[in-house]
Amino acid sequence: MSVWYEITVTGKESAVRGFVAARQASLREREMAVFGRDLGLEPSGVSQLVRELFAKGSRHLVFAPAALAHDLELALQHRGGEADLELDGVREVVSAKVRFKASAFSRELAGRIRTDLLQALPPGVEGREIEEHEDCDPDAREAELYTPEHEYVYHASGVFSGPFPGIVEVHRRAAELPFVELGPIGLETRPAGPEERANG
Repeated sequence: MSVWYEITVTGKESAVRGFVAARQASLREREMAVFGRDLGLEPSGVSQLVRELFAKGSRHLVFAPAALAHDLELALQHRGGEADLELDGVREVVSAKVRFKASAFSRELAGRIRTDLLQALPPGVEGREIEEHEDCDPDAREAELYTPEHEYVYHASGVFSGPFPGIVEVHRRAAELPFVELGPIGLETRPAGPEERANG
């Protein structure tokens, strides 16, 4: 699986998205950039709040594979000012993780959660601390329409960890399943030089 990078850009969101889309189109990259906001990721810290009060725009996280990340870095350095964008930094994403929990009240939905989320994980992604629990109460069938009791209840929880694109795929699958909740994506990153991105 390819190496991905976290690119921090200051500016208006629409300008950042347009800039990235233009560079992506010029490279004809198969792997598309991912925006932190689309994953519920936000830059944090007091400095971010101060910057948003006084700067033209706010900070945005863009995640891209090596070739696109290298291209974006150079393009932002040389032409970002034309779009009122500023490159704040680039870091290699070493790994990612996300915690989940799910509840289902039918065997069919529980099966979908098992098949689509817990089994056949993307390359490199592992499930850790996975717990599954089923309860069956035939006496609840009559009351099910009128009370919160259910004949069948399935619960699952745990953590997925692995390469960033794999966790993004898990995030996409979970978003398509009802009654699955995801925590924030946690990232492990490290500084990386431009030559590493060019060769990544």
